[in-house]
Amino acid sequence: MLATPSGMSRKTVQGLALLAAICAPSALFAQGCAFCYQTAAAGSVRFIQALKGGIFALLIPSVLIGAGVCFVSYRRRNPADEDEVSAGE
Repeated sequence: MLATPSGMSRKTVQGLALLAAICAPSALFAQGCAFCYQTAAAGSVRFIQALKGGIFALLIPSVLIGAGVCFVSYRRRNPADEDEVSAGE
């Protein structure tokens, strides 16, 4: 289980982590490549649409793999913990 610093609740820690991720500078998200930026900026409308389509096409497998890992992890969680909880009731 995740230990929280100085007795803060888990939701508070998650909220602070989300706030830090939202407030992070855009350079952290790999958008500082000058060559990539210049190439995309100099492209035609058709090129930009193709670039956006390619990014979207690469995003789909990543999301599906991540969702699959989460689903398998959830399904194969430790059933021994559930037996101990139900035995204590």
